[in-house]
Amino acid sequence: MGTAETIPAASASTAPKPAPSTPRDLVAVMLRAAEKLQGQPDLKSARALLERGGEQLVQLLDPERRPDWAWFEILFEEDACRLPEALLRAGRILHREDFIACGVETLDWMMRGRVLVKCVDTMADACEAAFAGTGDLKWLMISRTAILARRAHPRQS
Repeated sequence: MGTAETIPAASASTAPKPAPSTPRDLVAVMLRAAEKLQGQPDLKSARALLERGGEQLVQLLDPERRPDWAWFEILFEEDACRLPEALLRAGRILHREDFIACGVETLDWMMRGRVLVKCVDTMADACEAAFAGTGDLKWLMISRTAILARRAHPRQS
């Protein structure tokens, strides 16, 4: 007879977790995994999350997309810079040049007149990740400019 006492407690924790339902959920998971890997570089589960998440984000940029819309989704929200940031951080950690290239492409697309003022809060982090992944000083300068803009015009509640 199976009772609650005879069922291993680990079975509940080994059940597969649901996949993130939106690109933003996926990015939140990826950024947490990247942060974990800073302190624990051999954490295989975090590396696997970055790998799968990066692959999914790259797939969202369909090569047959409209040429004037190099973005992961149909909306462009205030935390938009987190999407390329996640790819750039994953690319650097995993040594995946394709992730870095995709992150730079989308961040560069944003810089060509598509960034909304409300994206300033996340732009600095994404540009720092682009600088770390590419060494291109342009991204460091944009990051510093975003930080200064954020300080000069703090968000009002």
